[in-house]
Amino acid sequence: MNKKFLPLIIGIVIVLIIGGLVFFIGKSKRSEYQMPEGYQVPSTKTSEVTKENVYKIKGLGFKKEAWAEYKIEGYGMRFQGDKKENLVGKILVKFISLPIKGKEYYGIEIDGKEKSSFEGIYFAMLFEKDGTGNYYLIKTKGAPTMCLKEGISGYEDIPEYFDRKSIEEEYKVDLSTWNFVGEEEITLESGKKIKVFKFKSDMGTYGSRELWLSPDVPAYLVLNKETLEGASRSITLTNFGMDGGLPNFTSEDLKSCESGSSGGFPQMPPNLPSEVSRFFCQTDDDCACGVDKETGKCAFGNKNFIDTSRECPDFCTGIAGNIRIKCVNNLCTPQIGR
Repeated sequence: MNKKFLPLIIGIVIVLIIGGLVFFIGKSKRSEYQMPEGYQVPSTKTSEVTKENVYKIKGLGFKKEAWAEYKIEGYGMRFQGDKKENLVGKILVKFISLPIKGKEYYGIEIDGKEKSSFEGIYFAMLFEKDGTGNYYLIKTKGAPTMCLKEGISGYEDIPEYFDRKSIEEEYKVDLSTWNFVGEEEITLESGKKIKVFKFKSDMGTYGSRELWLSPDVPAYLVLNKETLEGASRSITLTNFGMDGGLPNFTSEDLKSCESGSSGGFPQMPPNLPSEVSRFFCQTDDDCACGVDKETGKCAFGNKNFIDTSRECPDFCTGIAGNIRIKCVNNLCTPQIGR
């Protein structure tokens, strides 16, 4: 070997050794670093399955004046002579905010639109923004607004999937009840394209249920379809928007919440308007539920206005069968109880 090249070779070897040590030490330091316990890498995903076997869908959360329109089929019926006709109607769901007793409450209003089983009736589920208090408002033409501290299960066939979780930034689906089917992009009647997550619940010979949810729309719900013992009913999203969903409830309506009563109508004056007289009663025996003699629609009220020979089971007793029409403060009022 030429001695003139020996120092050069030694220099190259030293550089390689030093470089190798730097790389090894750097790698060792990186491998010693531990991620904080519970840390999750930020993700842009709109859904995930947790260890608790819950499917989480990350959505819009509460956005005041956002709205969603639905077509409802199989909820309620209309009578024409001796024939029964299943109603195909509409409901409008809106995100609203109202002040009650000096606090701001936010939640969902459901308006019964044309041909729905509760056409012309307005419901609101309101939740205290920074607390656990709830209010449930019911308003119909010609009658005073009713303010309750507890919701009425199944009353007027309000779809069960509109509640507090519908206005949260995360919707949780219990996978012990629902099977995740998959996700898909669909087009609504309005032409809007959205991504949906599909779930199904098989109840054997009794029937099945389908549930479609989307992070792109207010309240998440896109489809809820039930097929039970051969009968089918469904709620299907047709359109939605992010503004213009103004409440039908006014400051005058909110006065019914000021008394602190847990429910019921306020005391009525002696001279009753004709519309309110349809609900007037002195005892529970004065009240009935069935079909309105004039409109042919499912209704409750004073028995003189109701044809009880025509049944409306879901409307009158609720899906859970625990609703009764009772006389409260001289007005026929739906109440929970056997």
